[in-house]
Amino acid sequence: MIFGVDYYPEQWSPKDWEEDLGIMKDMGLTSVRLAEFAWGLMEPKEGKFDFSLFDAVLEKVGKAGMTAILGTPTATCPPWLFKKHPEISQISKEGIVRVVGTRRQACFSSPAYRKATEKIVTAMAKHFGKHPVVTGWQIDNEPGHEGSDLDYSPLAGINFRKWLKDKYKTLKKLNESWGNVFWGVMYSDWNEIPVPGAHVASDFSPSMIQDYHRFQSDELISYLKLQIDIVRKYSPGRALTTNLYPSPFLPITDMHELFGHMDYVSWDNYPVWGNQKEPYPHPLVSATQQYIRGLKDQNFTVMEQFSGVQGHDTLGYLPPPGQIGLWLTQAVTNGANQIYFFRYRTARFGQEQLCYGILDHGKRLTQKYFELQKTISEIKEYAEDISDQNYPAEVAILHDIENARNYKHQPLSDGLKFSPVPFAQVGYDIEIATWFAGTNVLNVNTHSFPASKDVDWNRYKVISLPLYTVFDDAVVERLSNYVKQGGTLVIGYRSGIKDQNQWIVEEPVPGRFREMAGVESYQFEAVGEDRVSVGMGIFPLKGNKFCEILEPTTASVVAKYTDKNKFYKGKPAITVNSYGKGKVYYVGTSLTPESFVLFYRKVLKEAKVPFGFLGKTIEKHFRIGRKYNYEILMNHSGKPRWAGFTRLKPFEFRITKINK
Repeated sequence: MIFGVDYYPEQWSPKDWEEDLGIMKDMGLTSVRLAEFAWGLMEPKEGKFDFSLFDAVLEKVGKAGMTAILGTPTATCPPWLFKKHPEISQISKEGIVRVVGTRRQACFSSPAYRKATEKIVTAMAKHFGKHPVVTGWQIDNEPGHEGSDLDYSPLAGINFRKWLKDKYKTLKKLNESWGNVFWGVMYSDWNEIPVPGAHVASDFSPSMIQDYHRFQSDELISYLKLQIDIVRKYSPGRALTTNLYPSPFLPITDMHELFGHMDYVSWDNYPVWGNQKEPYPHPLVSATQQYIRGLKDQNFTVMEQFSGVQGHDTLGYLPPPGQIGLWLTQAVTNGANQIYFFRYRTARFGQEQLCYGILDHGKRLTQKYFELQKTISEIKEYAEDISDQNYPAEVAILHDIENARNYKHQPLSDGLKFSPVPFAQVGYDIEIATWFAGTNVLNVNTHSFPASKDVDWNRYKVISLPLYTVFDDAVVERLSNYVKQGGTLVIGYRSGIKDQNQWIVEEPVPGRFREMAGVESYQFEAVGEDRVSVGMGIFPLKGNKFCEILEPTTASVVAKYTDKNKFYKGKPAITVNSYGKGKVYYVGTSLTPESFVLFYRKVLKEAKVPFGFLGKTIEKHFRIGRKYNYEILMNHSGKPRWAGFTRLKPFEFRITKINK
């Protein structure tokens, strides 16, 4: 288990470095991440490389008995590169040019940007690749963040048309696949095809937009693969990763495909950010951590762990004493085996001078420092014992990048729109997390996987699949076999009705799942944020976002709409169907988190999965270690809470050893 910190020695005087490393070691830290924004320092002029600053820093890191992860510095570009090649600037969907002075500005379709990247990464990898202190590399930094994996520049348009020609071969095939007979948009020359950017009213074809998202994903992955290949060549034996960020599906990039080229997954863990008045609910944070763990089905790294109030221009919630230590423990419990805190000391200047670190702008040791130091000491034995051990689970939630993209450009309901910042549309993320919350609040260890991932699904008693509108026949077939062999499948509204070209099938909802689910739906409405009453026996539930009126064929009714304001009061809302040796639940509405808890209580009980409700703020996990097994209780409330017969203080965690 490694505890480290993100360190920016270039922002401080060389006389600070040795003292800084000593302060880190006293806290219990043994590693640093360096250099992910240092291109302009390493190559101040084109072709003139200077690595002396980081040579000196790494020498001191080594003398301190610590290690380092180096970041390739391609998330920001030096001004000389923009001056020479102004065409490398990305252009947003709204037509805004991403100019020098910010970050994530460069177009992944730009030959000049790729050539410059190849030069700096090659020089850096040759210079540091076999350094004894360097144990690994972070490729780029938060790739795709701030909407940067969607570029509408002329260079992107050129490569998009090349990508389309490679995929479809002929315009006849492209016109057929996109349904261009609609509105008569029949392309007769590849150069007629635009990028689907800003528009006045009606949007571009869903088929075209989906292909554009696929293309942009491929562009980013190929750009990072360029760097990966270079670093692997000149830095053999060092592990490679890159750092993702909240929310999981903010980008349109296929992160599962990306990490097929890397050794492990990293994530930046900010349970609260900016002007939020309160943190994200703890099930959402756990859902994201399990998404990260599931991309490679292995433990992960937190490359930026919250250590102080964060924001670019506004600040909000201040975590009370104990909460940042609790968030650290939550990350370790969900499968993190390396934690790097962001950041060591808060920048006095620049765009992130409001992103507070372990220390503030000076060097006075803070309450944050002592809290994290204490937490590391308390959990270190436990963290070491479970490091690299499997996270056991009998329940899984499946997600799908094709559907995440689909719900960005066709969100279906105002309730599935959520844009916390202009470049983010994360309604799909919220729905996935809401489904996850049902099992998390019932304290059931739960995995989260891409639906297309090659995983033995038979190891799970229950699999849930929300918002699987765009289907893959191979996935549907695997799910069918899983249920036939005795598994329990829970699928959500609007499932199985769009093929990979974005054409809606002629079958009624749930399309490809009709036989499995034993139900059909011909009437439905989007209800946005309004709540609709649903009854499941004696339990009152609430639905929102979307409501389907279900017509069972072979299924039994589990819950009905009970809302007196709806003409479909008394009609089925949730059904269950026996299929082979297993069962398929079909949920025709988006349940609220509290309603999912009640619903999953029924599902888990029938599937013989142990669960227990300890209150909405109590999170419980079970971990297997080398020496012991563990029960972990976490109180995410600012008030004392009982977890069964255990009384937990505000933000307290309790780790109990269980003999094997």
